[in-house]
Amino acid sequence: MGKAYSKKDSQIIENAMIFLMTEYSKSGFNEKPVIFHSLKVACSLAENGSPATTIAAATLHDLLEDSKITIKDLEKKFGKKISNLVSAVSFKTKIKDKKKQYQEMFKRTKYAGKEALMIKCADILDNSNYYRFGNNPEMEKILIQKLEYFIKIAEPKLKHENLFVKLKERHQKLLLEIKKESSR
Repeated sequence: MGKAYSKKDSQIIENAMIFLMTEYSKSGFNEKPVIFHSLKVACSLAENGSPATTIAAATLHDLLEDSKITIKDLEKKFGKKISNLVSAVSFKTKIKDKKKQYQEMFKRTKYAGKEALMIKCADILDNSNYYRFGNNPEMEKILIQKLEYFIKIAEPKLKHENLFVKLKERHQKLLLEIKKESSR
């Protein structure tokens, strides 16, 4: 169960939510429901009892990739800690190879620390609910490899965290679904 947040902490989280909705509405360009997804990721972390800065960063985690917002915009509005967390969990769009892109980002996430790993864990957990919707076996394979790579990198720091345990369970469930389907 989540914890109660102070008025100051609640304001940090609410400011991030307002910023996400306002700025994504202005310049967002991803087809997926970015606002809904971002809020679900933030709520997962709130339920986990994460600090307000982590929840705010989780709320903002897709803005660098999916809108015209820059790291400087985030730093100006939310400070270095939150902008650094968002930067750590964001892809570098200059890297064109998707596998290298996520591997580099996961390594940065790992070095940014447990809070960044928790954001990425909640992000991947929520996204994993959609892995099988594409009906594209090649894409499923890539997504499973991505999930496995993250589990390997994050396990030393997150192995006892509830969200990480859920992610590992989701991974096993996906593998069983794929195995079941391929045996038909």
